[in-house]
Amino acid sequence: MKIFTRPIFTALASVCFLAAAMVSCTPDEESGLPPELKVTFADSSAISDTSTEAGHSIDIIIEGLGNDNNITYFALIRNGVHVLDSGLNAPDFVSRQTIIRGIDSIEDYIVLIRDRDFNESTFSFSIGLKPTLVYGDIASWPHIILGAQNNSSVGSFLDLFTGNIYNLPQAFLNQGSVQMLYFYDAADLNTIASPNANIDTSYFGGSSGLANWTVKNEIRYIQLFYTEQEFLDIDNDSLIIANLFPYATGKRKAKSLQAGHMYEFCFNGIYGIFYVNSVSGTDAGTIDISIKMQQ
Repeated sequence: MKIFTRPIFTALASVCFLAAAMVSCTPDEESGLPPELKVTFADSSAISDTSTEAGHSIDIIIEGLGNDNNITYFALIRNGVHVLDSGLNAPDFVSRQTIIRGIDSIEDYIVLIRDRDFNESTFSFSIGLKPTLVYGDIASWPHIILGAQNNSSVGSFLDLFTGNIYNLPQAFLNQGSVQMLYFYDAADLNTIASPNANIDTSYFGGSSGLANWTVKNEIRYIQLFYTEQEFLDIDNDSLIIANLFPYATGKRKAKSLQAGHMYEFCFNGIYGIFYVNSVSGTDAGTIDISIKMQQ
């Protein structure tokens, strides 16, 4: 009598292989704990859904504490759009963020933190929109003329709050008061930026150069498309509020500027609009702008 051992052996081997595969593919039952996340208002009160007028600010404090691993990622998401992405590698962190209420009917926010093993925690809240009853006053600076980096007679640096214009040595002595600057670049052409933008250090070099500044203010910009007359008609901050943008989504430079261009800008929660009246020359030239901004 023949004994068919090969099929039996093959079947047993297959069963053993499948069992081993199932064991090896079983997820780790002791997966890491997600990081702890705490979000409060600036006064340390528990955060909750709220409402405010467009343009108003809300300060929040975000605290993260890693359990098994360091925290490596932190994000703030508004209506599905990332307005802040931050990489880090720390066992814990505390971040204070200022939210400027935009013009959407509702703003849904998600705070997200993640550790090295992609364990994550989230916190959600919403900010409703109250009607704006009274628009704010504005400060106006007509025909501010700035010189590019090689202009020896007209300064490149502007204090938005006084209208003072500084050359490089003067600006170095007033770093905290400089928010805006003008330069010409072969790629970006006539450009308005701020000291913390990515600017070729040779443009503003020497002992007073940007590379040696210890205070570098930063402005963010978005381009607008209105007429000169619409800009001239601005007598309160209504048009500014109508074009509010999350600071983190703005650009650090307003590039390739030409007469008629208009940009909204943000610095430390204060928004404004500048209009380009004229542009002359390149790295030794000038730009003439008018500014209207919130007070």
